[in-house]
Amino acid sequence: MKLEKGLIHVYTGEGKGKTSAALGLAMRAAGRGLNVLVLQYFKPAAEPSGELAFQEALRTRAAVDGGEPGHLVFRRGGYRHPFFDKNADREALRVEIQEQTALAAAEMRAGHWDVVVLDEVNNALRDRLLLFEELEALLEARPPHVELVCTGRGAPKELLEAADYATEFTALKHPASRKIAARKGIEF
Repeated sequence: MKLEKGLIHVYTGEGKGKTSAALGLAMRAAGRGLNVLVLQYFKPAAEPSGELAFQEALRTRAAVDGGEPGHLVFRRGGYRHPFFDKNADREALRVEIQEQTALAAAEMRAGHWDVVVLDEVNNALRDRLLLFEELEALLEARPPHVELVCTGRGAPKELLEAADYATEFTALKHPASRKIAARKGIEF
């Protein structure tokens, strides 16, 4: 199954829920037989997560409409954001982010994906670990049927202008302000 026309989504802002919204869309798409790549910037491959456990469980499921099941693939790098890793080599991190983004663009051009989620790419752009011009190459490589979702804080104006959907998440209340730590299965 291919979408007739793929659109661009941008989920940004200081509130919780950007990745969760993108993953909800990804699950829905895979359930309808679409092939989905979730490229998670700043989430190390070596760290266990609920998303990766879900991916393993999904492998045996058929599409909801009885058709061929879609594939939902999570891909991660070997790095954390410099905010969480003060010893991060920013130049090495920038090179890895460029390589991951270029690989996703090449795979889109080759027809591997119907939906691509670039989780936390907005943060990479905001912090100049990826330049908008480099992301623009991916935007230009995107076949017309591919749905693209960009998440993270600080989406640049150029990306917001290119988007068909732009949603800003606002934090009205968050447990962290009451010193309640992130919880396994809810926040990660």
